[in-house]
Amino acid sequence: MAAVKFDRRHPGISVYEALINKELSEEEKAKIIAEAIDTLSKEFPNLKDVATSKDLTETELRLTKEIEATRKEIKELELRLTQDIEATRKEIKEIEANLQKEIKELDLKLSKEIKEVELKLSKEIKELDLKLSKEIKETKFTMLKWQFVFWISQMAALVAILYKILS
Repeated sequence: MAAVKFDRRHPGISVYEALINKELSEEEKAKIIAEAIDTLSKEFPNLKDVATSKDLTETELRLTKEIEATRKEIKELELRLTQDIEATRKEIKEIEANLQKEIKELDLKLSKEIKEVELKLSKEIKELDLKLSKEIKETKFTMLKWQFVFWISQMAALVAILYKILS
């Protein structure tokens, strides 16, 4: 049996040469065809599984559309996120402004209350000072009065003692 050399680059020619070879029997030719078919089926996948140029073009177009749709969605998301971020920044600025305003109002209120308390305490201190000054004056007057009575009593006692001694 003559060996048929299978050329992968030209499989059809290899089978054709085997078939026109007069030295081969029908059985040998059938065996060569079977080997060629087996080799081809091993070399090349099932045509149902092979993508055609049309399939690839359609897939490429579909993927391109999906990519563009995804890019559009991403841009929309970026725009919404940017808008949300800006809105949040505005809200934060408004909150900060409101807090600053409230802090100033509280500061003014506290300053006013502190001044009122200081005035009240100052007034109470003056009242206490006047009251204590009055009590001190009254105590001095009472002490002077008692000292006067004591000295008068002492003088009366001395006069009485001197009167008894001299009489």
